[in-house]
Amino acid sequence: MKSLADYNEGDVFRGETITTLYAAKSDVLIFEADKSGEVTVATDDPQLRKLASEISPWILVITGYLEKENEKRKFVDQIGLAYTEAISGDIENAKKVCDKIIQRIEAYKLNIGRFYYLLSCLAVVVVALIISYFLKRYQFIPEIIPHFYMMTYASIGGFLSVAKDIKKVQIESSEFGWFQFFYGSIRILTTMFSGLIVYILIQSKLVLPVLMDNGNAYAIAMIAFLSGFSETFLPNLLKQVENKGQESNDQDAKPDEPHKPAS
Repeated sequence: MKSLADYNEGDVFRGETITTLYAAKSDVLIFEADKSGEVTVATDDPQLRKLASEISPWILVITGYLEKENEKRKFVDQIGLAYTEAISGDIENAKKVCDKIIQRIEAYKLNIGRFYYLLSCLAVVVVALIISYFLKRYQFIPEIIPHFYMMTYASIGGFLSVAKDIKKVQIESSEFGWFQFFYGSIRILTTMFSGLIVYILIQSKLVLPVLMDNGNAYAIAMIAFLSGFSETFLPNLLKQVENKGQESNDQDAKPDEPHKPAS
């Protein structure tokens, strides 16, 4: 019977080809299997099994993060190193290796997640620009064209705001995936509706009536852009409307002054 120490890379062990060999001793074999792409620890020694099981919780966390084959390939060697340290008896160092792997995976997932988030934001902006182009070219439903223009300007502002603060976007490794595309799309759609609300407020002369009186389309477009770029711009405008309404109510509720008797 072939000893575990006799195995080399390229050999077949229990139906799987050894692609990377981390340890081959008479009592233990640690290797990367070609089919699963994961690190396998083969041993009949109860003590070595116990040592390997000491870092099992860390390994489960790591493998839980690695869903795709290319992701496994990035970190499989470090996992092999962690198992090698564990079966040698250095559990503390094996755990440190696992902690570093988890930190690297979380950083990797965070950066990729931010990229997907930004990419989805850009995709919504591009779609808005394309729709605006066809609305202008074919004059389809002319009544909504200026409204959609303002939404498009706001989407550009929203994208620049996201790009500026992309490092502030926090993404959990457990939530990695299509969530980033969804969240990014919702973020830009929200800014687009902010631009629409701002335009309606200006058009109804509830705020900045001078812009409608002068017909300054460029200024209105810039304000729509700012409504997407600044998250506080729209709330401040709504607060102005609220304050104006309160002032109007106060004036209506104010009693008339009594007439002074003629002297």
